[in-house]
Amino acid sequence: MDTTTSYVEEIDILKPQQLARAIDVEVETNILEPVAHQYTSRNGGVTRFVLPAKAVLDAPNAALTFEIVNGEASGEGTDRRLAFPLMTGGTAMIRRITVRTGGQIISQVDEAALYNTVKSVFKSNAYKRNVLDVRHASSNSQKLKILQNQSGSAAIAGYTNGAGLVGYHQISNDDIDQQNTWGNGILTSAGPTVANAGVEVSHLFQKNKLLRDFDNRGLGPEITIRLGDIMPFFESNQLPLLAMAQTEIVCEWHAGPTATARYDSINHAPVIVNNAALAGTTAGLNIGFAAPPTLQVDYIHYPEDEQMKIMNAVQGAGIRLNFSEVVTTFGVNPEKAAGDGTTAVTSNHILGMAGKEVKKIYIAKNYDKLSTQGQVERNNTQTGCQTHVNKYLWDNKSIQCPGEIYNFIVNNERMYGIDIANPSQAYNQLKQCEQIAHVLPAQFDTMDFDQNVLSLLNNTGEAGTVDNAAADSGFSQRILGGSMNVIGLNLDKYNEMGNAVGNGERIGSAPIEFRFTCNKTRDAGTPADENSAAVNLTFFIEHRRSLIIDKMGAQVSDQ
Repeated sequence: MDTTTSYVEEIDILKPQQLARAIDVEVETNILEPVAHQYTSRNGGVTRFVLPAKAVLDAPNAALTFEIVNGEASGEGTDRRLAFPLMTGGTAMIRRITVRTGGQIISQVDEAALYNTVKSVFKSNAYKRNVLDVRHASSNSQKLKILQNQSGSAAIAGYTNGAGLVGYHQISNDDIDQQNTWGNGILTSAGPTVANAGVEVSHLFQKNKLLRDFDNRGLGPEITIRLGDIMPFFESNQLPLLAMAQTEIVCEWHAGPTATARYDSINHAPVIVNNAALAGTTAGLNIGFAAPPTLQVDYIHYPEDEQMKIMNAVQGAGIRLNFSEVVTTFGVNPEKAAGDGTTAVTSNHILGMAGKEVKKIYIAKNYDKLSTQGQVERNNTQTGCQTHVNKYLWDNKSIQCPGEIYNFIVNNERMYGIDIANPSQAYNQLKQCEQIAHVLPAQFDTMDFDQNVLSLLNNTGEAGTVDNAAADSGFSQRILGGSMNVIGLNLDKYNEMGNAVGNGERIGSAPIEFRFTCNKTRDAGTPADENSAAVNLTFFIEHRRSLIIDKMGAQVSDQ
């Protein structure tokens, strides 16, 4: 294909930003049923939508809607104990999403749930709490917990803090640590007073976020996911369907637990149990769709003269729509060799991308739980934090590993003269990807899981004594500590220029390399303290592509 770009036209009405001129349009809203849908909890499934070739699609606001229920047959799931992972919500169901036109793949996002979780760090806390939590049935709301009497029944002068006693405030996630009206303690079954310390604490999700049983399908939380939130292709352009061949959207769904799977044996799933502290050997966690999902779309009908501009451009030079594509690839930082002690383990990863214009790279990290060593330490924690199996997040997280050091090599040049070893520098590199990153300090940097740092997150009972194990203490630290330590690299010249040609970094013949080091420990005497398993790295590489629509059809180009 001729990749010359100088004579490919751009049409202003196909850009999502506000037009500088007034146009009268008609908006037609459709709720599309899938042409094919199948799903089982054991195997997952796939759903296919076909978009009619008419008008212009308001792509950024197209939305996928569905409801998940506990059970696949009548009588199943009656205890209603399932919910979606905290930060991810219902997007945890999506494994891969693909857009095709004329049978050709235009854009595809693999590991879409994890990608969405990673990108959510750039959403403001208010937006996540007030918008995404409503749309996705996620749980991003945080509350301030204030300890009125830090040492229990004995009054003290002033405040005390430290590894053993927390005397200031802590941050709690609403859905795993309920508090009383004034925020000064954890809600107990007998009332939030120091005298009731030791009474079981509530760690229950709000009832409106719990999945319904099979027989009450249609009454549970309905998930609405803007395709623009999980797929950059939809965020940056309107699609002129009137000038395109048949366009399809294909969603592939994550499998759920089997009906006989025990909760304490699950490594990853799109759902969690309402109260993981009490789940134990709970089974009957299989899931299904209440009904086939639907796709809500708006078609914009422009005046005839505007439509003719589109058709004339297609029949002439063609239309060019720039967008960001996401390539997902994987790497492994190997497990520590046999022998007690702590060792720095280094791995080098070849990411390729030669000839592409790369914009941003995000890396998520999770301990392997399937290898022999991974199974040995799957339930291990770091200072109480669930770094391996996290029963409220699963692998929809990016865990901080002890002693992390990293660097990139791009076009045969090291990105940093000195390897990044300071988490503050790592955070600064991440936030440059989209100006700001909204994560709690102890979510990103734990200073190698230092208790004084982690105590920012709720981990105490009402008396203020640090406890990372008891059921009557806060869970927020155990679940959120070090859980959003995403590595980010911004190669855009200016974020404000978006997908403009040349804004990213054009990669030559030499592939991008990533070098990663972290500390791993073996301790035969105390296996529960080990963290020597392999670390799985998931790379999300955003690069600019162009959709060229001309009289020969639609094609994608890296030029």
